[in-house]
Amino acid sequence: MKNKIISAVLVLAMAMGVASCSKTDGKSNRSNGDRDRDRDTEDVAPESDDGYFIIEDKKDGPTLEGLTDKGKKQETLVIPAGVLIGCTLKDSIVKHVSFESDDDIDLDYLLSGIDTLETVELPANLTVLPPIDCCHNLKEITIPKGVTEIPFNTFFADDALVTVTIEGDVTVIGDNAFMQCYALENINIPDSVTEIGPQAFSKCTSLGTVTLPKGLKVIGRNAFSNNDGGIDTVIVPEEMELEDWVKHSFDQGKAEYTVIVVEGSWADIHFDEVFDGHVIKKYA
Repeated sequence: MKNKIISAVLVLAMAMGVASCSKTDGKSNRSNGDRDRDRDTEDVAPESDDGYFIIEDKKDGPTLEGLTDKGKKQETLVIPAGVLIGCTLKDSIVKHVSFESDDDIDLDYLLSGIDTLETVELPANLTVLPPIDCCHNLKEITIPKGVTEIPFNTFFADDALVTVTIEGDVTVIGDNAFMQCYALENINIPDSVTEIGPQAFSKCTSLGTVTLPKGLKVIGRNAFSNNDGGIDTVIVPEEMELEDWVKHSFDQGKAEYTVIVVEGSWADIHFDEVFDGHVIKKYA
């Protein structure tokens, strides 16, 4: 009888030990089928930007070095926060780009030459515009308020660009900044602009009407010129007084254009020195 009791106790202890292992070692009571299902889930579940970017640790910090094969197939990309930029997106099919963070960042050539790009939402605190040139499907852009210069060639040959909104106090529009933006119709040039560089708006054949900024001091050669016309009307504010200009800045080739000035203003007095071609003067 005593031996039977001892045997029963040993069997019970072994059973409790097995149950205890089952609770503490999750892998011990999972079938191969369960593990296969988990692997399948891991393969398909993470549909996030985490799988789109190649980010490498460099001396200066985590750096975006390119897109994965998966990333290159995305039409919408959100650039992750906290990375430096070391690549361009031009080898992708991306149409819409935005940024996870509004922090200022050096975008380098990230947005240059993307043929498929249609919209860009730049970081709100950006201070330096990157090249966004040769993007033949970009239709609109908003320039954040912290930007004070639109540099050389920034939007060169963005020939589908229709609308540009400048939120801040830009002071300089550089050489060729909007050259060959054939579709450009709407741009608010703020009164803070003091300099418009050579060919800045050359061949913008859809502009129609241009209102010059009150603070404009310098205007470069062929800044608004078009061989076959495109600008119908130039409105000159009474306050504008140029210090450096080239006479051919507004020439519309064989097409007529009208310049509206305030009688007795600087632009009225110096009209023939500034405007040439088939120009008609009118008073506001």
